[in-house]
Amino acid sequence: MKISAINLTFIRLLSALTLLLAVTARADAQALAEKEFRFDVEAEAVLTLKASSPGASWAAEGAEAAVLTVEVDGKYRHDVILFGGAEAFTYRTLLGRLPAGGHGLRITLNRAQSAPGSAVAVILEAVVTPGPGGDGIDSLALRHAPVLYARPDTVGRFSDVPLLMWYEVIPDGPARTIRYSVIFTNEDGGTQTAALMARWGRVTDIEWLSEVKLDAQGNLLSEVFQGTDHRTLPFGGRREAGHPVYIVASRNNNFSDQFAEAPALRFAPCPVAFDAARQSREVLMDLNPWTYRLMYEEMLREGRIATTDAEVAGAAGIGMKIIDPRRYLYLDGAAAQTNAALSFAVKLKGDPRWYASDLGHSYFRIDRSGWFRSTVRLPRMSGMGQIERIAVRCDALPDKPTRKQEFRPEPTCAVDTISKVFLLDEAFRPGSMLSPAASQLQLRFGEMVEIYHCPDCEAMPGHR
Repeated sequence: MKISAINLTFIRLLSALTLLLAVTARADAQALAEKEFRFDVEAEAVLTLKASSPGASWAAEGAEAAVLTVEVDGKYRHDVILFGGAEAFTYRTLLGRLPAGGHGLRITLNRAQSAPGSAVAVILEAVVTPGPGGDGIDSLALRHAPVLYARPDTVGRFSDVPLLMWYEVIPDGPARTIRYSVIFTNEDGGTQTAALMARWGRVTDIEWLSEVKLDAQGNLLSEVFQGTDHRTLPFGGRREAGHPVYIVASRNNNFSDQFAEAPALRFAPCPVAFDAARQSREVLMDLNPWTYRLMYEEMLREGRIATTDAEVAGAAGIGMKIIDPRRYLYLDGAAAQTNAALSFAVKLKGDPRWYASDLGHSYFRIDRSGWFRSTVRLPRMSGMGQIERIAVRCDALPDKPTRKQEFRPEPTCAVDTISKVFLLDEAFRPGSMLSPAASQLQLRFGEMVEIYHCPDCEAMPGHR
C-alpha cells in the first residue's frame, strides 16, 4: 500500500507528538526525591536508595510492587522495582560514569509499570556516592558492569526480576577476567520447579551474564556473554559510558546484545564481590535471606506452592510444584562425579522412613562436579534437633541408547566436603548448621554412606 505525502507527514507529526507527550509526562511526573550532588573527579556513581511500597506484597497479584524511575541530569538511567514491599528496603544501583562537577538526581513513581494495588512509594533515603577510583579490581568491576533490560514478556507481570548481581575475578596469566552473574526471582522456562530444588537447592534462577577480559593495566581485551541456549558469544552490542547493554532474551534468562526496540524497564544493579570458587553460588542467597522470601512469594503467586504432599504428587507434570521452602533440608558441598550422580537421604527421629532428595527421579540427582546445593523435602516442619541421620548416595547415570557400544568409565563419586546443612526459619533465614563428617569420601555407584548421625539419638526413649 502506498502512503501519500500528506499521510506520511501526518504519521511523522503523530510520532513526534507521541514522543513529546511521553517526555512531557515524564517531566511532569511528581518527583519523590530530587537533589543536587557534586563529584570532584570523574567516577562511577552509586545510588543507595532506601524506600518502601506501602500495601505491596510480592505474593499478591495486582499489588506486587511500585516501580521508580531514576534520572540524572534530566536523562533516564534505569528503573527500580520495590520488591521489598511495605517494609523499608535498601537498593543499590549504578547511575553510570559521571564527569566531575555538579549533577541533579530525580526519582519519580513509574505509574505505568507499578502494580495497580501498590502504586505508592515512600523514599526514606537517596544518597549518591562515587565508586572506588583508580584501577583496582573494585573500580574496574563497576566500570564494566552490565546494564540489563527486562525480558519483554515479564514487563507488567513482576516475574523473573533480577535481585542481585555479583562479580568474581578469574586469574588469566597476566590478564584478569571479571565474570558477572545475576540472581533472578525465578525462571518461567527451563528446569521443572521440583527439579530445581533437588538439583540446585532453590527455585531462584542464577545465571552468569558476561565476562570481560582485562590486561594488567585494566584495558578491555575482550568480552563474551551467555546467549540463548547457553551459548558463549562475543559481545557486539552498544555501550553507554563504557557499560555494555544487554536484554534478557529467553524464558530461562539467557541474554542478547541485540534488540531493535527497548522494553519499558531496565535495571542497573550495583554488583557485589563474591567468591564462587570456594563456596556454592547459593551462599550469596544465605547472605541475603530476603531472596528466599521473594522466591517463595513469586511461586505462591504463580500457583506453584502446594499445601500438601498429595498435591505435589498430583501436580500436572512431574515436579511442577514444590512445598513451602521451609520444609526442606538444605545441603552444600563439593564433589567430583565420574559417569555418576549424587543424591541425599534424611531420616527424622521416631520416623522409620528415609526421605530422598531425588524423589525417585534420576534427573533430580546432581550430575555436575564442583560446588553444589541440594535439598531434601521433609514430611513436616522440622527443627534441626529432629534430624537423626543423613546419608549420601552415588548413582550411575541413566543409560542412553546408542548405535554402538561406547566405553564408559566406572561410575564413582568423590565427595570433597559437605560444608553446610541447614533449615530456613520462619522468616526464611538460614538457621543453625549441622556439621556432617563428610570429607574426602570415595563412593562407587550404588554405595550409600552415612555422613551424619545424631550424637544423642541412641539414648532417646523410643529410638529405632
